[in-house]
Amino acid sequence: MKKIIILLLAVILVVGGVWYYSHLFGSVTLKNKVEVIIPEASTSEEIGVILADKGVIRSAFAFKLQVKKNGVGAELKAGTYDFKGTCTLSEVIETLVKGPALSGEKITVPEGYSQKQIIALLVSKGLVTEAAFLDAAANGNYAYDYLPAAGDSQRLEGFLYPETYYIAKDDSAAEIISMMLEEFDAQYGDEWQARVNELGLTPKEWVTMASIVEKEAVVEKDRPIIAGVFYNRLNLNMLLQSCATVQYALGETKSVLTNEDVQIDSAYNTYIHYGLPPGPIASPGHDSLYAALYPTDTDNLYFVAKPNGEHIFSKTYEEHLSAKAAIENGEYDNE
Repeated sequence: MKKIIILLLAVILVVGGVWYYSHLFGSVTLKNKVEVIIPEASTSEEIGVILADKGVIRSAFAFKLQVKKNGVGAELKAGTYDFKGTCTLSEVIETLVKGPALSGEKITVPEGYSQKQIIALLVSKGLVTEAAFLDAAANGNYAYDYLPAAGDSQRLEGFLYPETYYIAKDDSAAEIISMMLEEFDAQYGDEWQARVNELGLTPKEWVTMASIVEKEAVVEKDRPIIAGVFYNRLNLNMLLQSCATVQYALGETKSVLTNEDVQIDSAYNTYIHYGLPPGPIASPGHDSLYAALYPTDTDNLYFVAKPNGEHIFSKTYEEHLSAKAAIENGEYDNE
């Protein structure tokens, strides 16, 4: 009886060991291409965590053990990597030792670009058709539960993160969109999610505010103050009166809006409609997203831009009118 028990324990240990090894060291099959960015001076432990978080490997611990066993810890190279299909642990390590081999067209999506501008950029490079992109935007199944529901080709406006991408000729519109959404998701961590909830906003409302800040601000230090002004106006049930939202409704950027422009019949016209517009008007960068989360605590309700792009902020409409008059009289022309 004792021998049987020992045998059973041995079998359990062997089976358990095989399962443990296959679970930690086994391969991973990726449904979509996954881009992984390894920062400079990353340790093998840090790299393992990045790869595991991206789903490229099963275990950061197993990665660290295998790297140590192979003696290649000092040979792992920083850079941007694309992983597709079935990835074994040894193949992933070998790829990192060889270093990044980026291919495809280098495309930089500037901060503040709208989806329409992003599509035009990609079309100009021969990477996608407008119809294919709009279809993928409307109907693509992207694994982020905070995205608006499928069915609307504009639902991803604001969530297509402005960044530099390497896009291959054979990348589909859905794959290109996935790259951009993945970059957005990398920004939208636990702290930011908690802060969005604390502000009582939906992710879409937060990104909408950030997109308005992105289009209104020129000077970096003004971003959180502009966000504070717009939140103040929302809280007081004042019209936002953002020129940027009117320009989005018009479909063009104008240096000066006419009285006719600010009367355009559009839900995005914040000169005639209270509250936030229906959705984002552009893709905000990190700083505008942050400003919309952590606005300056200010009593200001108005702002106007000086010739150099900086804004003058005012608490009252009378102060605002004085600031506008000073600008029109050329008092800030030499700044």
